[in-house]
Amino acid sequence: MTRKPITRKLVLAATVAFVLSTKPVWAQVAPQEQCMGNLASCYYWAAAQASFWSMWAGGIDCELAMLECIRRALIGR
Repeated sequence: MTRKPITRKLVLAATVAFVLSTKPVWAQVAPQEQCMGNLASCYYWAAAQASFWSMWAGGIDCELAMLECIRRALIGR
């Protein structure tokens, strides 16, 4: 069974119209992913501290900052 030439042209025209009508979507980083990236860099900073207690306190500070970041991302303020 063969298709008629008009059917091929209509399918081609519909495909071209569909492709041209779509708009590109730019990916944006989710706020939670930004928070996790900030946490990783903060942990790196905390690990570079001189003493054990300053590393420990820096890690706790990083976790509190992450919680604040996630709270702001979810609530919006």
